[in-house]
Amino acid sequence: MSKLDSKKEQLNTLRTIFGIIVAIILTMSAGLINMYYKSNIDILFYMGIFFDIILLISLPIIAKYMVKIIKEIEEL
Repeated sequence: MSKLDSKKEQLNTLRTIFGIIVAIILTMSAGLINMYYKSNIDILFYMGIFFDIILLISLPIIAKYMVKIIKEIEEL
């Protein structure tokens, strides 16, 4: 496999991971909002907030790697 194909495959994988993380964030946020409205605030609520924040922080990191790979593809 050439370097170009390898970089393209890495980029596609990162795009897929990015999309999955966004879907997980949306789903978790909807569940947390539902728990809040039902006044069902317990340890799961706080754990959900924690993991939601961790996933939100990971998005810019993944985007940074995507931009880096795009620039590497441009150089090839």
